[in-house]
Amino acid sequence: MADNPIGRILISNDDGIDATGIEVLQEIASHLSDDVWVIAPSENRSGASRSITLRRDVVIEEMAPKIYKCSGTPSDCIIFGMTQILDSPPNLVLTGINHGMNVADDILYSGTVAGAMEASLLGVPAIALSQRHGREDPIDYGPSRLYGEQVIRHILDLGIPPRTIMNVNFPKTDPASIKGVKPAHLDRHKLGDVVVTVDAPNHYRLGPLHSDPETSDGSDRAVLNDGWISLTPLMMDVTAHHMLEQLPILDIAATK
Repeated sequence: MADNPIGRILISNDDGIDATGIEVLQEIASHLSDDVWVIAPSENRSGASRSITLRRDVVIEEMAPKIYKCSGTPSDCIIFGMTQILDSPPNLVLTGINHGMNVADDILYSGTVAGAMEASLLGVPAIALSQRHGREDPIDYGPSRLYGEQVIRHILDLGIPPRTIMNVNFPKTDPASIKGVKPAHLDRHKLGDVVVTVDAPNHYRLGPLHSDPETSDGSDRAVLNDGWISLTPLMMDVTAHHMLEQLPILDIAATK
């Protein structure tokens, strides 16, 4: 029985239904609610961003009570989960826990962040959670497993404004040494991509990201490096508002 249940929770991710991170998130959610549902991609959809499936069927299969896999993207999972699986909207959507951090420029590619954004568009508060790791396999979800519930409750106490999601990243460190939760802005780190050629003619793959090792003060990467859990609010409105006042009106009719 969950302590202080918050109502219905819907969980998804981009690493797929069989990912360890979603199992960790289910465990955390079970301490928050007695009504936890899962709908996740049937295979890894990392990097799917906010793509949706058009012009082909999406197949949803029940794996166990309240647990479903979806042939589509993370955004598909939220859309079809809320319209076809659940008989009433969730009170909260949690996505992750992602295999690796979602920070800086990465959030524009992240299916984990995208699933949370889709929920926000549909009027449901949403939190995206990711676990930073090094080269170890399997990765250590100790920090997110230990502090996930506390972080989620902290965010819910603060409140999540409409059309805003909370992006959480757990550092790779001994959980006992984590300092707390610290607000942070998105860093800038992408310098380029490694393109890998494969044996088949005209076949390529994306390799590791060319990343700037320098971090900016107060950024999500800097906060993680310093042993904090980073918390970054992300808005759906990507308008460059600071430019609007600088842009002149072009009256085409007056130039004819």
